[in-house]
Amino acid sequence: MTQHVPEDVQVEDARVEADGLGFPEGPVVLPDGAVAFVDLADHCIRIWDKGAARVLCEVPGSPNGMRLGPDGALYVANNGGLWPGKGRMDFADPQYPGCIQRVTLDGRWEVFADGYGDASPAPNRPNDLVFTPEGDIVFTNPQNWEMIVEDPAEPFRGGQLCLARRDGSIEVLAQCTGMPNGIGFHPDGSLVAGMTIAHHYLRFAWAGGAALGEPELFVQMDARFHPDGMVFHEGRLYGAGSAGNRLVAAEADGTVAKVLNFGRSTQPTNCCVREDRLWVTLGKAGSLVSIPLP
Repeated sequence: MTQHVPEDVQVEDARVEADGLGFPEGPVVLPDGAVAFVDLADHCIRIWDKGAARVLCEVPGSPNGMRLGPDGALYVANNGGLWPGKGRMDFADPQYPGCIQRVTLDGRWEVFADGYGDASPAPNRPNDLVFTPEGDIVFTNPQNWEMIVEDPAEPFRGGQLCLARRDGSIEVLAQCTGMPNGIGFHPDGSLVAGMTIAHHYLRFAWAGGAALGEPELFVQMDARFHPDGMVFHEGRLYGAGSAGNRLVAAEADGTVAKVLNFGRSTQPTNCCVREDRLWVTLGKAGSLVSIPLP
C-alpha cells in the first residue's frame, strides 16, 4: 500500500526552549506546566520550567522514552546505554540491563520492571512506552537494534511489543520485523506502533494485555522517514521522523496531513503538546524546541 505523502513544509518558526543537550528524547508535560524530558547521552532526566532546564536526576544506562504515570511519577524506558553518535552508535560503559524505571518528581528512581524471563534473551532495549487502559505499561523493545548501524556480528532480531505489569513481570505481546519504536493508543482504543526501518505505523487491536494479533497498516511514509516517538492529540497523530529530520501530522484515518522538515542534522526524536504548541526534542541538534501546533 502506498499513501500520498505531501511535500515537506520547512520549519521556520521553531522557538528554542533549551539547547546544549546531549541527545534529548521523551518530552512529557507535567501538571504544573513544566516539561520533563530525557537525555540519552548525558544519562539523565531534565525538567524545563519557566525558561530554564535543570537535571532532575541521573540514571544508569540511557533513558529513552518517558510518560507520566497515573500515580504522578515518570516512567522511563531505559535502553541500557546506547544512543546515535556521530556516524555510529555510542555505548555507555558499563552497559546496564534494559528496564522500565520509575522516577518521582523529587528525583528518586527505582526499577519498575525487568522480569523478562526466558521469552526475551538479552540485550533488551526498551525504547518507548505508554500506559494501557488497564493501568499496565506496553513498551517497544527493539532488542539488538545497534546491529542496523554497526558491523553486524549477529542479525537484527526485529524487536517486540511487550507488556510490563504492575508486579514487575514482562510478557511479549508481539514479535516485529521493522524495529518498533514510538508507541501510543489511537482514540479508537487500538494500539499504534512506529516501525523505524520499515517507514510505517502499524495498528493493533488492543485485547486488554493479551497477545496481539496481526496488525494493519495505519500510515505508510516514504523511505526518508524513520518513525520515532509520537503523541496523539485531538485525534491527530504527531510522529517524529528521527534521522530524516522530519515530523508527520496524520489524521485519525491515517491520512498524512502535513510533513514538517526541521532541517539538516536535527533528528526529531519525540514530541508532546503543551497548550497550543508542539514541543519537539531534536536529538542530533541537542535541543528542545516548540512550534505552533500544526
